[in-house]
Amino acid sequence: MEQWRLVRASRRPEQYRSRPLYRWAAVFLAGVVLGSFSMPVQAAETTRKPVTISFWNWWDGTRIPVMNQIIKEFHQRYPWITVKSEVQGWDNISAKMLAAYASGSPPDVLMARRAEITALADMGAIRPITDLVARDKLDLNMFYPAEVEAFRYDGQLWSLPLPTVTANDDFYFYNREMFDAAGLDPNRPPETWSAMLEANRKLTRRDESGSISQLGVRASPSEFIPFLYSNNGRFLSPDLRKVAFDGLEGKQAAQFISDIATMNGGGKQTEFFSRYDTATGAAFMHGREAILFENVSVMNLIIQDAVKTGRRLDWWGLGFIPYNDKNPKAKSTGVAGLSFGWGYVMPKNLPPDKQEAAWLWIKFLTTDPMGGGLLMFAQGRPAPVRAFNENPEYRKLNPNWDKLLRAMETDVAFPAIPIQTDLVNAVIDRFWSVANASVSPDDALTKAAQTAQNALDKYWAKRR
Repeated sequence: MEQWRLVRASRRPEQYRSRPLYRWAAVFLAGVVLGSFSMPVQAAETTRKPVTISFWNWWDGTRIPVMNQIIKEFHQRYPWITVKSEVQGWDNISAKMLAAYASGSPPDVLMARRAEITALADMGAIRPITDLVARDKLDLNMFYPAEVEAFRYDGQLWSLPLPTVTANDDFYFYNREMFDAAGLDPNRPPETWSAMLEANRKLTRRDESGSISQLGVRASPSEFIPFLYSNNGRFLSPDLRKVAFDGLEGKQAAQFISDIATMNGGGKQTEFFSRYDTATGAAFMHGREAILFENVSVMNLIIQDAVKTGRRLDWWGLGFIPYNDKNPKAKSTGVAGLSFGWGYVMPKNLPPDKQEAAWLWIKFLTTDPMGGGLLMFAQGRPAPVRAFNENPEYRKLNPNWDKLLRAMETDVAFPAIPIQTDLVNAVIDRFWSVANASVSPDDALTKAAQTAQNALDKYWAKRR
């Protein structure tokens, strides 16, 4: 597998765990900026019977002290509840989660990805939270719409989101300095497919041997689905039983990736990434790649690198996912829950005292400023709750913050189905050949649709 094959669907927050936390966290913990959040704070109760809940999570590395602070804040609010944080390793995490439930000894609260949550719901292993949200009159309008919709499955809501399900497949980074040097307006990044192709033509440079020395934009298999949605397409039928990505909208999105690959010389692009993209975002941050489609975590790498090197903070910009300007129904549309999407679930049939404690912890962690607000702020990442992102401290190191928030509003939720990963990989696996310009886009799309439909048919046959 070529070195540049970094599939965004498999990326995870821990790959950035060695990076130091932003100094913003100290400001937050000191209480200076809490006035930005208007969430009500409940008075602590002290008359309940003590209860301890286990909490499996992947908030490791530099996030551990922040999570410890959050747990401390929670315990002050609910002194009868003790949260036992159990940070997990990253090897075979899906198997580990499912094995814990199969053994009959799952944690009281599990941090899980969207695909695992729907799989556990399908197994009847976890309880929905629809009734608890209604009981507590929790206003779900505090979240960006796609954040909540991403965790609805089979008529129920199973989790609340943290970190964001949005802000991963709704924008791209671009190098403002390289745009200016190429005669492109750095304040007007490409909004359409045609404009993106023209930008790639102007931004790509080759050396005397014909190898790419500076790349405009990569042809990436991971971008097929965002391009599909930004062409007014859909991945599955509304009943989730049929593949829908192989229609005209999908064919046009596949052709767009093929057009980029052809411009880049197919294998020349692979050669470029093996040479310059030695770590996530390296080619972009080192001035070799002008446009980068990546997830929100890379934004923090870019900011931290600028601070460390003394580079101007505004050297980079954000653009929205480009849309097909030849389709009057198309518009820039983000896809939530495609690359990632973490939530928090509790097993079915917990004793009442543990269930209530687990729910209070989930609710605090995802909706309280001293829960999810603190955890996201400490990492400089956007929160699923709109109000948390209005903290003015975010904008001090991120000149593109407001544009990122606008991108999050464009998202729609990717279909919730337990075999989501298999379906997405069916597309990505086939489109590597398109990115290398070695297979026609129509052929790759047809075979991807066949593979995905076979997986769907097998899944629904088991559900009967």
